[in-house]
Amino acid sequence: MREADDQCIRRGTIFIDTPQALHESGDLTQPIDAGLLTPDDIAGTLPDLCAGAIPGRRTQEEITVFKAVGSALADLTAASAVYRSHGPSPRAHTRQEPS
Repeated sequence: MREADDQCIRRGTIFIDTPQALHESGDLTQPIDAGLLTPDDIAGTLPDLCAGAIPGRRTQEEITVFKAVGSALADLTAASAVYRSHGPSPRAHTRQEPS
């Protein structure tokens, strides 16, 4: 499945959430299989971008493409943030008696 056409992929500066995106995202696997894109064309990962290890968008005309396939670490981080903000569910530790 694809959300971005070949022109978008060729013109854009591509960032990914994890290296696994190169193997799971149809927006990347299909252009790679067609020879339009190589793994070396990926500008970097979101963690590298956020840490300032690689530059982001440099001009108003530059197109940035971000492909995320999700990772368990991102899910765990989100769940941890919600838990820290709101605590456990009031029903999480209660036992309901059968009726």
